[in-house]
Amino acid sequence: MVKTHGNEFRPDYAVAPGEVLGEELEVRGMTQQELAKRTGLSPNYIVSVVQAKSSITPETALKFERTLGMPADYWLNLESEYQQALPWDYE
Repeated sequence: MVKTHGNEFRPDYAVAPGEVLGEELEVRGMTQQELAKRTGLSPNYIVSVVQAKSSITPETALKFERTLGMPADYWLNLESEYQQALPWDYE
């Protein structure tokens, strides 16, 4: 079921940024370990993001932009939309 808030459309599901990241890595043939090495982030943090246990910070988004060529704003918008949708998932 779709929820609305005023005139704003909000689907009743949210896609975690980590899910998008995992798919992007798969398409590129890149492992999480390789992404960690290229970004200077810990492998545990990358795993945690992919599993939707950790959020993407502005610093992380910039590192993803430099490494994957996908704008930092893209990652931050995904994170923001995901966080905003979370409470609605549990109604």
